[in-house]
Amino acid sequence: MEYLSRSLNELKEDKAFKFHPRCAKLGITHLCFADDLLLFVKGDYTAVTKLHEKFTRFSKASALQANLAKSAIYMGGVDPTESTRITQFLGYATGELPFKYLGVPLTSKKLNLSQWQPLIEKVVAKISSWTAKKLSYESIVQLVKTVIFGVQSYWAQLFILLAKVMKAINAYCRSFIWSRINTITKRALVSWDRVCLPKSVGGMNLTYLKTWNKAAITKACKLDGQENYRRKEWTCAYADKQDRY
Repeated sequence: MEYLSRSLNELKEDKAFKFHPRCAKLGITHLCFADDLLLFVKGDYTAVTKLHEKFTRFSKASALQANLAKSAIYMGGVDPTESTRITQFLGYATGELPFKYLGVPLTSKKLNLSQWQPLIEKVVAKISSWTAKKLSYESIVQLVKTVIFGVQSYWAQLFILLAKVMKAINAYCRSFIWSRINTITKRALVSWDRVCLPKSVGGMNLTYLKTWNKAAITKACKLDGQENYRRKEWTCAYADKQDRY
């Protein structure tokens, strides 16, 4: 995969290659995770052929082939004639956005409420599996702290949660704590804002989703910024080394 990455990075020097509009600024041609590969290119036949040439060369050298049954092309805003030409050239099926990757939907637009529904359903499913059991008050609070927070934390580190989604998750957790049921009720002995306060000031030390979501997204942006800065430093050092030797 290191060989493939170096080969694809050579496209940056090819004037006939055109980056995907959202990837040009960072110079991204691909992303790798485990045995998955995402390739990004402008919906232009010439640019696609350049990208495909690099992948074909890699396949011949490594004997690793793309699985046609598990591969797809996702296009947007491409001329129908050009789209058909690209599809026939590559031989992959044409997929539609959004599609799921690593358990979350990927799309070029902001997720709507229906696309957040799987997250809400997971929370309800967890609570439903507990309602039939005789749990102590402390156990219920601990389950909400750990399990429910764990379910939503993966999404919250990738996306900014919709206000309606956070409201729904909080409502299910509140109803489960005070009424031990898996449906939303208005019964609440203490306001949710106070419940999320630390124990030292009278709260239950539950996680306040809105604040945590902002912190998680900010941390991700900071890490991306540091990585881009390190990449620029490395590029400058490499260029300096080339000039020197």
